[in-house]
Amino acid sequence: MAVLGVLSPFLGGWYFGGVIEGIARAAADAGAAVVAVQTLDAGTVQLELTEPPHPPYPLAWDHVAGFVVIVNAASAKYLHEIQSTGRPVVVVSHEFPELDCPTVFPDNRVGVRAAVEHLIRHGHRRIAFAGFLNALDQQERYETYRRTLRAHGIEPDPDLVFEATDNQEAGGAGAARAMLEAGLPSTAVVAGTDLNAMGILRVLAGAGCRLPEDQAVVGFDDLSDASFTEPRLTTVRQPLFQVGATAAEVLLAAIDGTGGPPARHEVATELVVRESCGCPGSAGEASLRAEGQSQYRERTRLQRSLSSQYDISLDLLRSHEEDPRQLGWLGRTSARAGCLGLWTPGEPSLEIAGHFPPSAPLPPVTASGFPPAEILDEARAEPGSLTFVVPVRVGDRDWGLLATVDRVDLEAATGREPINQWAALLTMALDYQAVLHTLREQEEQLRASALHDHLTGLPNRSHFLQLLAAAIERGPEVAVLFVDLNDFKQINDTYGHAVGDQILVEVADRLRAELGGHGTAGRFGGDEFLVLLDALGDDHTPESTARRLLSALDRPHRPDGLQLAVSASIGVAVAHRTPFADADALVREADAAMYRAKSRRTGVEAGSGTPRR
Repeated sequence: MAVLGVLSPFLGGWYFGGVIEGIARAAADAGAAVVAVQTLDAGTVQLELTEPPHPPYPLAWDHVAGFVVIVNAASAKYLHEIQSTGRPVVVVSHEFPELDCPTVFPDNRVGVRAAVEHLIRHGHRRIAFAGFLNALDQQERYETYRRTLRAHGIEPDPDLVFEATDNQEAGGAGAARAMLEAGLPSTAVVAGTDLNAMGILRVLAGAGCRLPEDQAVVGFDDLSDASFTEPRLTTVRQPLFQVGATAAEVLLAAIDGTGGPPARHEVATELVVRESCGCPGSAGEASLRAEGQSQYRERTRLQRSLSSQYDISLDLLRSHEEDPRQLGWLGRTSARAGCLGLWTPGEPSLEIAGHFPPSAPLPPVTASGFPPAEILDEARAEPGSLTFVVPVRVGDRDWGLLATVDRVDLEAATGREPINQWAALLTMALDYQAVLHTLREQEEQLRASALHDHLTGLPNRSHFLQLLAAAIERGPEVAVLFVDLNDFKQINDTYGHAVGDQILVEVADRLRAELGGHGTAGRFGGDEFLVLLDALGDDHTPESTARRLLSALDRPHRPDGLQLAVSASIGVAVAHRTPFADADALVREADAAMYRAKSRRTGVEAGSGTPRR
């Protein structure tokens, strides 16, 4: 079964979702599957793409036979790299002069020409245009507006062109304010998008204008909200579903070699007449009932969506309680299946860190092999489902890729699709986990620093005394060895503290190695060490252990190429239930024994309360 790829800035909403749904339906009719990839970071809100993004990796290339690219979802360089692998590319509503590939556009000319001619039939001669002229489709609509005016003997007036800053309602509102500042020189306006038109209606109505008497307004897109504005918006309907279906059909033909040379394909648009152009209202009882039902469905959907997103947000915000990488939170969503791939440090591969529903572990994959074939199989098993892929990336924090099997969401506002929000929240949850991990590591390091000698890594005096007290509490027999290096000051004075430090580190290493699992060494301070023995037996008596330690320490030390002899004196103290039930007292007894060993040059001496063995 062929797999079609889709590269899109976003994966839902009326525009991108409408095109993707058309692609998915045509692909299903042809027995093909679809992987739709979001090329913008997770959490990105609606924006006008003036510069196409350049995805940093070959997303899903191992699975996909060709790509549909919606507007400028990826750079020309990236698309050329796809073509160089033999995979065809079809672009929707955008042109890349550098590429030789088929394109699919809504026929802006038919709809805009019908809109302008409709306004002219209403008697309008001063017709304005308001839109975001940096977008290719808006430029086409503007040029058609100018040509249509000229075709009817009306010379376009540059003073009646009001540029919007974007395709959104805010852009239309800004254009409306410019129209008011100019004294509202037009009697009608063609807006580049429905959202622009809605911004114009809101601002003009707020300024006291009668609509459509003072200004007739026509939009472009036929959003679902267009029939709920006041007055209801006359607009041009662009059949996004058919645009997507046409793109999929062109891509399938290119894949099987029947498509012919690259060409521009256009899908007809049509004018939908309501009241904002000056036509009388036509909403009868049936129409009003249908609109009421539509509003009820939308309100119900919104309530469900808000409740679901709230629950998911709480799940991901509780990432310190339940690992979000396991994707258990996807159980609250409409997704049929999903998986999370996290970048392997230092490797160009993704570890499949989570799978929904839970399944056997999956092997690592590259970006070109993501999502795993198991996810594609889940999508094929559910008619109407397709696979979505979103980067788990916000700014410079790139964790990996999230894939889900779901249906297209046409209702969400662009940039606010659930999967976009999930990936953004997941990124933040993983960031939070990383911060917690770092804090725990720092806490552990601080704790280790507080309990261990910074030079040798052995337990320091206070920590050793805690360990000794705990061992005495466990009883019944515990021994302490007090180890002092002989004439160590002379080594420091002769060779310097750097050499002395190397010897201290080597002494600590030899103590650890000789004790193995039969004791714990600590540093008392300076050239003095302590040894805790709490696993006493006939083979591991305190004195025999002390003799072995002396032998280990007597071996030559070779710091910085030198060969130095270092000897030691060791005092032994064994705790019976009396009189040495106290850790400090036991250390003092071992210390006293060590001084006797040093003065007598015997190497090892037992405490006065400790019988020799």
